[in-house]
Amino acid sequence: MDIAFLVVGLLTLLGGAALLWIDLRRLVKNERVSRFVHKDALFLGFGFLCLALSGGFLAGAIITWNEYAISSGDATMAILGGILTTIFFSSLWCAFYVRFYKPKMDNSHLKWVKLVLYGSIPCALLSFLLFTEGLAPYLTYPLYSGIHIGGDGISLLRAGEYVSGGLHIAWYGVIMIGGALVSYFVSDHYFYQKYGKHGMLDGTLLVAFPAGVIGARIWYVVGNWNGDGAGGPNFSEALADGRWYEVFEIWNGGLTIIGGAVAGIIAGVLFLHFTKKYVDIRWAVDVVVPTILIAQAIGRWGNFFNCEVYGAETSISSWSFLPSIIINQMHIANNGEPMAEGMMHVPLFLIESVINLAGYFIIAKLVPFVWRKYRPSGSLLGLYMVWYGIVRMIMEPLRDPSFNMGADGNWSFWNSLVYIIIGVVFIGGLYLYDFLMAKRKEKAAQEDEGNE
Repeated sequence: MDIAFLVVGLLTLLGGAALLWIDLRRLVKNERVSRFVHKDALFLGFGFLCLALSGGFLAGAIITWNEYAISSGDATMAILGGILTTIFFSSLWCAFYVRFYKPKMDNSHLKWVKLVLYGSIPCALLSFLLFTEGLAPYLTYPLYSGIHIGGDGISLLRAGEYVSGGLHIAWYGVIMIGGALVSYFVSDHYFYQKYGKHGMLDGTLLVAFPAGVIGARIWYVVGNWNGDGAGGPNFSEALADGRWYEVFEIWNGGLTIIGGAVAGIIAGVLFLHFTKKYVDIRWAVDVVVPTILIAQAIGRWGNFFNCEVYGAETSISSWSFLPSIIINQMHIANNGEPMAEGMMHVPLFLIESVINLAGYFIIAKLVPFVWRKYRPSGSLLGLYMVWYGIVRMIMEPLRDPSFNMGADGNWSFWNSLVYIIIGVVFIGGLYLYDFLMAKRKEKAAQEDEGNE
């Protein structure tokens, strides 16, 4: 039965996606058409119907594949969640495609496209949580956090488990890369909208991402030179003992997002400036840098799978409104052991993820709409630094002490303060630069008039 559900689900998924693609591509390519017509409604309707069926069949395949002794109520939630998730993610993709590839869309229809685009995001996420709610009681916690490939073959690992040797692929790393790709994808489409071609940021991504990883590691090593509050490596002792290689073991201790963002932004801006001189670099940072918040919002879910960077212990009843899968995972400590009955850790990863996602829409969408006059181009980079600095300054003291960085546990707090100051100074510097440039142009114009 599970194979049958899987095959039918995949076939209806491909069929529905094909119907949507055929219709939307026709709409985008035909310059004489600027609005949806009845033919579009027919294609889109059948397409979404197929996708809805695929979501239900695929959810059924997951249930039957694992042979869950699932109740009818939980099965209904899982299948309904699968159907709605497929519909809303498909709506998001369709609206995104039309938004960026059909610039001459009729304004009345474009408003609906934007409404679907931004409305589908929370609906898709809530639908996916509904899907997980049906499965949550039947899963084993902690959830798998990675894959190990070694002499004994392929094995799945959970938080607190470690196997020496071989290749370890952590969900944390996969999620981080996924977040970076989403950031790139959104930025690339803004570049396409302005310059008419894709791939302009390919080289920038290949430079900025590894630079960010290196910067994140350097920041962590410097901040925890003499050990940290989380019981991480003492790098000064490691170097003294000849264990210099521990500096490069990013799986032993970790990375610091603040350092990664700084290094990635600097490397990316310099690379883009010197390789694409025709690009308005200040416009580019306004478009690209806020999308880092999307990447960071996604990346925080790596902490969820690792059972790490959580807050203080609290009663489950205080967070009973959360999805069961989050509550059950936060009931597990970092060592993989369950907490006392009825207790869990505050899910700081979720709070920061939501705040970062909200920050993107505030900085990238709301601020340019509200602050149109006297806003210097490039200022969204500074606002990103101020926003993220404030978020981290608030979140750091709420962490479980075992995850505080630095010998005194305040390394990230002071870094956040520096972030805020740099952001404010950067915006002020843009104002000053624009003022001086305006004065210079005014003076040059007066001299030209005098010469005439």
